[in-house]
Amino acid sequence: MNSKKLARVVKKIRDLPTLPRSILKITEIINNPQSSAKDLAGVITDDQVLTARLLKLVNSSFYGFPRQISTVTTAIVLLGFDAIRNLLLTTSVFDLFSDKKTDEKFKIEEYWDHSFGCALGAKVIGNYLRYEKVEELFVAGLLHDIGKIVEMLFLPDDFSKAALMVKDQDILFVTAEKNILEYTHAEVGKLLAQRWNLPLKLVNIISLHHDPGLAGGFMLETAIVHLADILCRALDMGSGGDNKIPPLNRDAWEILQLKSSALEPIIAQMEREFEDVSLFITHGP
Repeated sequence: MNSKKLARVVKKIRDLPTLPRSILKITEIINNPQSSAKDLAGVITDDQVLTARLLKLVNSSFYGFPRQISTVTTAIVLLGFDAIRNLLLTTSVFDLFSDKKTDEKFKIEEYWDHSFGCALGAKVIGNYLRYEKVEELFVAGLLHDIGKIVEMLFLPDDFSKAALMVKDQDILFVTAEKNILEYTHAEVGKLLAQRWNLPLKLVNIISLHHDPGLAGGFMLETAIVHLADILCRALDMGSGGDNKIPPLNRDAWEILQLKSSALEPIIAQMEREFEDVSLFITHGP
């Protein structure tokens, strides 16, 4: 990204809303090794909407606990600090953008559907690989294309130029960005993630989901999101802004060490769970 383009994009990023104070406080508590479940529960229960939303999510089919979870403290003990942060971050990010006015409302809904499809795919692949923190993968999948949402809402002229090139030349959206904008949604997403002080792992996954081989110590997680992105496109879950399926990165496939036969059960599980994504985008409690 050249300096002039970077300065313009950074200015727009600075104009974006920040994460809610409650989410920032939750992150602060989680980052403090001296914090207890009681400390975290105290912050969450001060916010009635967050409390109701968390209990709804923890009792959803996403987790499938055999009994009803009725208290925030129990949810924290069962899921752990990081999972709680990731779930609440998910719903908060959606709320930040859901009420923005745009002429592209139909498109933005399709982008969210794609993002949720990728989030579910990352979770399913993570479970298949026995990855410990699947909620983390879910959030990474959800946010992998957040840069496109920013472009659509805050850089509409640039977004329209890229979209027109995609339509005229039938190319990937990221290719159009490189050709005409000199920056990509992955770079925009990285700037936003840094602005929000998201964990370094999330920053890397968002910025490198098209190039997982460059993700260093986070290569496995980035490869999972990369494959999930491809699969949800193949399954026509929402829209990534084009009609193409990105090529599978060789480094990603090698690090995942999956057999081709694994794709069938992964895809089947993704399709079964896709109907449940509404749980993560419902407004209010």
